[in-house]
Amino acid sequence: MKMNIKDVSNELLSRIHDSFKEFDFVLNKSQSEFKRNVNDCTQIVDLFFYKKGQFITIKPEIRIKEHQIEKIYRAVSQIKDRPYLTLGNHLFEIVKYIDHGIEIDDSEEEIRDWLVEDEDDISKLVEIIPKYLKETILPYFDQNSSISRVDELLNKYPRELSIHNVMYPLRANIAIIAAKLNHNPKFDELVEIYDEELLDAEETYREEFVRLKRELK
Repeated sequence: MKMNIKDVSNELLSRIHDSFKEFDFVLNKSQSEFKRNVNDCTQIVDLFFYKKGQFITIKPEIRIKEHQIEKIYRAVSQIKDRPYLTLGNHLFEIVKYIDHGIEIDDSEEEIRDWLVEDEDDISKLVEIIPKYLKETILPYFDQNSSISRVDELLNKYPRELSIHNVMYPLRANIAIIAAKLNHNPKFDELVEIYDEELLDAEETYREEFVRLKRELK
């Protein structure tokens, strides 16, 4: 049977809704996302549906948006909708962190998405997504939804690509805000490192970083 994105999306989201509702996530069907607010953070599970050849492909991402950090970022950003996230990545990258403690994104291996060809594939996802929710997504959200954890995770290896935010140089801007708010004693050293790392960055990110340095003094 030929499947279309709308039908697959509606069926899958409806069938996994209760698993997320149990943990107070609210479904936004138009955005294909589950969202909840905890303390001063918004936690989001995104399922991006798109067509690839004969298959419907689903890209799962998880995101944490720390409100205080992002409020400061938005005050200096000239581009609407920045920042996209504070922490987060493809679900399977987060699995590497939860299961194996991998924090540096240096793998050249392509991350695979879920493929849906028929009803059986949907049923399999209905079984495994709630398992990922309990074993990977919730632990990641519960452990890392705070300014102190954002500071620790993003500034642990400042010269490496972090699995917790691969959107470099966005990560650098988020990282120095977190360091400042968390009173990180290495703040000045981190600013110098990111300054060097951003020398060849896109101009808008450079400008944002310069404004942030001025704002955070």
